[in-house]
Amino acid sequence: MLQRLNIAFLWALILTAAALGLSSCGAGSLPEEGTPDVTLFRNKCTVCHSWPHPRRHNVREWDHYLGLMKTHMKNRGLSIEPQEMETIRAYLHRNARRD
Repeated sequence: MLQRLNIAFLWALILTAAALGLSSCGAGSLPEEGTPDVTLFRNKCTVCHSWPHPRRHNVREWDHYLGLMKTHMKNRGLSIEPQEMETIRAYLHRNARRD
């Protein structure tokens, strides 16, 4: 009986962890859903990975990661126009986590 409870508990933990992992990796909706800015964000920021929720980082962190991603995209031969990067940056700043 105790072994059955332990197995059930373990499965509950696994399913909870999987659900939390999906929610942090782009499942669900974004702020400003349906706008051109979100469409651009989804199209450009899911070429290599699932989209992160804008509230995952604060403004300073987003600026750091956008710099890394710009270099990463260039190294992989992926293009992003300066205006597209600025639109994404402005979107992330508007919806970033407030510390």
